[in-house]
Amino acid sequence: MQRIVRLKTGVQHYAWGDPQFIPSLMGIKNKCEKPFAELWMGAHPDLPSEVLLDRTRTPLDKFIANAPSDFLGAPVARRFDNRLPFLLKVLSAAKPLSIQAHPCREKAISGFAREQAAGIPLNSPRRNYKDENHKPELFAALTEFHGLRGFRPLAEVATVLDETPELGAWAERAGVSTYDLEHLYATFMKLTQNEVDAVLDPVMHRLEEESAKRELTRNDREYWLLEADREFSTEGHRDRGLFSVFLLNLVRLSPGEAMFLPAGVLHAYLEGAGVEIMANSNNVLRGGLTSKHIDIGELLDNVTFEARKTEVLKPNSSNRPYEFRYHSPAEEFELRFVQLPEGGLYECNDSHFIEIAFAVEGQSRIYAQDQQLEFIRGETILIPAGVPYRVETMGPAMFYKATVPAAQKLELE
Repeated sequence: MQRIVRLKTGVQHYAWGDPQFIPSLMGIKNKCEKPFAELWMGAHPDLPSEVLLDRTRTPLDKFIANAPSDFLGAPVARRFDNRLPFLLKVLSAAKPLSIQAHPCREKAISGFAREQAAGIPLNSPRRNYKDENHKPELFAALTEFHGLRGFRPLAEVATVLDETPELGAWAERAGVSTYDLEHLYATFMKLTQNEVDAVLDPVMHRLEEESAKRELTRNDREYWLLEADREFSTEGHRDRGLFSVFLLNLVRLSPGEAMFLPAGVLHAYLEGAGVEIMANSNNVLRGGLTSKHIDIGELLDNVTFEARKTEVLKPNSSNRPYEFRYHSPAEEFELRFVQLPEGGLYECNDSHFIEIAFAVEGQSRIYAQDQQLEFIRGETILIPAGVPYRVETMGPAMFYKATVPAAQKLELE
């Protein structure tokens, strides 16, 4: 069935979610102020979207399984075992997320097998590996966004230890060199809770006193240290995730800017909303700033200890008018967006692979063969491989779409 279909998407109501952004995008009321953290558009078994067709609802993973080559495109179906290889999300954070990293494919396969053999249920809060896939991801900001990504350059790490004597003194006593980043980070993360408190208590007290004398902004690392401390340090104990706030790059993205996160890169989203695309996985290894399961040993075994500045990605024009794309090395996904002016026309006649599109602004109409669909803000549609279509709008409109990189067509075939 080579027809465009609508998708009913699901929401993850994690505690850090913003109660307003996603409901406003979807045009729904949220009177009880429930947190709306992530809107999922994809076929992951943890929360598959549903295909709306002929008054029926079918989970997207099952829908694709009926005719994977037709929906995905034959090369994609062969390469990715007849499964949708990406997961598209809208993410909106009102509070900091956990310090986390995602495993490479080899670690995910072995970790999943290990937890299966141990009899840990897939829905257990102690579970690290929900599937056997890696999870590279790309995040593109819809609002001003703040986050942490990757270790700071070594010269900056050395400055942190010099300017924060409590951290520097502990590293010196442990015989850790600034240039041995893995040993340094592991030393802090493996401290007992009493040791964590002994190191961080005087630091955070000093920051609190300094914040009373000068106004901090979201561009100040001290602002986020204090925010994270207020949110996650409980019962007189400091959260060990604060060490990561000192050592990771503080990133600010303006709307339209993006960053890529390969497997193993330590990160945390602090505040803001954006479109996120990743390989079809839900594997997360956490190291603090969360009430969820933390496994320091597993995290350290998966983290990539590279120290460098974060590259901020800008969208590039594609070969179609009004379309822009974000470049990344991921083979599973590519994120594009279409920005249409009033009276604009967008045509896509050469799409080789499946697309999932999500409208973030305006009202459009999609034409495909004998179909005509309204496409308004907050709606999600699936376009099967090889289906030509055009989008017309009377007013300004914008939508994001996820697909598999077209540059891989010859390789996939």
